[in-house]
Amino acid sequence: MAVITISKEYASQSEEFAKKLADRLGYSILDRQIVADAAKELRISPSEAQSFHKERESKLLRLIDRYTSSVVQKVVDRSYGRLDDKNYHEVTVKLVQKVADEDNVIILGWGAQCILANRPNAIHLRIVKTLEDRIRWLRENMDMDDRSARDLIDREEKESAEYVEHYFNRAWDDAHLYHAVLNLSRIPVDEAVDLVAGWIKTKKF
Repeated sequence: MAVITISKEYASQSEEFAKKLADRLGYSILDRQIVADAAKELRISPSEAQSFHKERESKLLRLIDRYTSSVVQKVVDRSYGRLDDKNYHEVTVKLVQKVADEDNVIILGWGAQCILANRPNAIHLRIVKTLEDRIRWLRENMDMDDRSARDLIDREEKESAEYVEHYFNRAWDDAHLYHAVLNLSRIPVDEAVDLVAGWIKTKKF
């Protein structure tokens, strides 16, 4: 079965696309926030943890240990940048490889397009939208003005690009890393999901 990696421009509706694609295919999703949430689980009661497992990606959470979740949480909480702590890179590489062994998973971010570049059953996608559409999305959904939205986009994308270049010596936006680049300013999310899901279901791995 397939492993799907998704690299995305910030605020490009990639999370919505990934969730709808996962629902369509019956796949799990791994992203940084899920791992950060797992860090919180390690500090709650067993009964609360059981509820958490039912609600989230329980299949993947068993692969996440205390050390992995705490390192990732520091990055999500902005305690450290991804380039500031080599441990972040090391634990994410190991986690992506372990998750990929499970199959039937969508990995959102993490440099997974590079970590799994030569994996035969991995499908690598990139999600993009015009800058204007992404600013509009942040304005409407995050209550941000245009200047703040653009600054946030620039900051997030600079960090992602630097991470991929630093650790993998590849350009983050190099189309040759991907099987397909989907422009959600031109293709509605639901149509993009239809395209990818239909293609995945016809492939033999």
